[in-house]
Amino acid sequence: MADEAIAAAIDTKHLINLSEYLERQGLIYLGCVSPDTREDFQKYQKWLEAGFHGNLTYLEKNQECKKTASSALEGAKSVVVFALPYAPNESYPAPLAEKPRIAAYARIPDYHGLMKELAQRAIENITDDLGEPSYQWRICVDTVPLLERAFAKKTGFGFIGKNTCFIHEERGSFLLLGEIVTTAPFQISEKKNELDCGACNLCQAECPTGALQRDYQIDSRKCLSYWTIEQRGPIPEEFWPGVGKYWFGCDICQLVCPFNLQAKKNDLPNDIAILSFPSLFEVATMNETQYRKYFGGTALTRAKRNGLRRNALIAMTVNQDPKLKQALDFSANDNESPIRETLVQIKSYLARTTR
Repeated sequence: MADEAIAAAIDTKHLINLSEYLERQGLIYLGCVSPDTREDFQKYQKWLEAGFHGNLTYLEKNQECKKTASSALEGAKSVVVFALPYAPNESYPAPLAEKPRIAAYARIPDYHGLMKELAQRAIENITDDLGEPSYQWRICVDTVPLLERAFAKKTGFGFIGKNTCFIHEERGSFLLLGEIVTTAPFQISEKKNELDCGACNLCQAECPTGALQRDYQIDSRKCLSYWTIEQRGPIPEEFWPGVGKYWFGCDICQLVCPFNLQAKKNDLPNDIAILSFPSLFEVATMNETQYRKYFGGTALTRAKRNGLRRNALIAMTVNQDPKLKQALDFSANDNESPIRETLVQIKSYLARTTR
């Protein structure tokens, strides 16, 4: 029993050290929880069965990983949950003169590699401390099919809101989540946070496409991020007003959330640069070489070149951009999808709205 107590004390000490190593990298340590997420997996299954994931069929795969992180790393004993804060210095509605926005998370270098690199530094430090090379570690940042928000919720520092984001009780929801799944037997600490959204429905009321009509559930088929990032075909015209506000992703349901309006210590670390991006006209008319120059190493590549061109053309149309005709003339003979279909849509739109 004495040896076990000493081992537990050592693990607790090292977990504190790991949390400090993560914090030194500009990350937020949320907690250490068990690999199991079966309770939330049942809710996830019902969400899939309702068809709210649209045509994102990849979400139907790798179900075992969504039940337990042990499927991501054999012999996993614990999951260390961390986050990168990235709250933008802006509000909603945007000033009338402001150009259409890009979702805040995409304004920095691709967070997947960035967060993995930062977490890896922390792991190297704690591995030296432990003196136990046999422990295994796997860093997961939105690239392994885990129920990340479920792990974050289990830490007790927040809850999943009506906008379906994990909302930290002090830092809000502008947090990119990550996990370190490990065979190291760190002490597990889980608790339930009693906070919730209560009667507040600002995110639902302000969502430009009605994707949050059901409490605590998102209908991806109506989400602006779904259409501007995941979809490869044309965007239905009913969603165009939203594209006129955000031409890649969307932050509206977070910007209006009271927890974010009151959040503390949720700014992006100073040593992570905010990137600058080309004009909508440059995006709408870019070739493959320009695409790589403008967006290589960023999250915007998820939408592919023609997806970004499509989005830019729609945003220019909705906002009556003075260079729209020039962009349309440039694209007139483009037979690639979804540009071809989008040009037909724009022609019809302008015929009905231009006098």
